[in-house]
Amino acid sequence: MEIPKDVYDHVVGVAVEMANASTVGATRSQWRLHEELRQYCDALAVDGRDHPFLWETLGDFTSDSGVAIGYYQRALQQAQHLGLIEGEASILLELARRQVDLGQPEQAYDFALRADAAARQTDDLDLRREISQFLLEQS
Repeated sequence: MEIPKDVYDHVVGVAVEMANASTVGATRSQWRLHEELRQYCDALAVDGRDHPFLWETLGDFTSDSGVAIGYYQRALQQAQHLGLIEGEASILLELARRQVDLGQPEQAYDFALRADAAARQTDDLDLRREISQFLLEQS
């Protein structure tokens, strides 16, 4: 399932604004933009236009790993439902990284193994390399 252009453009636009706000230390702007993105994701879900890209991006810009994991789990369920293997692998890798942040190396390794299994079904060599590197670092 392709990401609709209007959705992609809006999410990337807000993400760029958040990154720029972070660069200059504008914490309140970051929070405002994060909330704007969360509300946008919720609105699209209500409208039946949900997509894993929304929730993965929201997770990427969420500093609290516990909260981010919830967004990634939602993205993962959608990616699996839609058969988006590359998205599944990417999301599983992010879940692994967040588990490391939370001091859960065993869970991190399990997520990374799942990411590796999914990535092996794709042609994305960069993602496969990134997952392999993560697994090496965690062993």
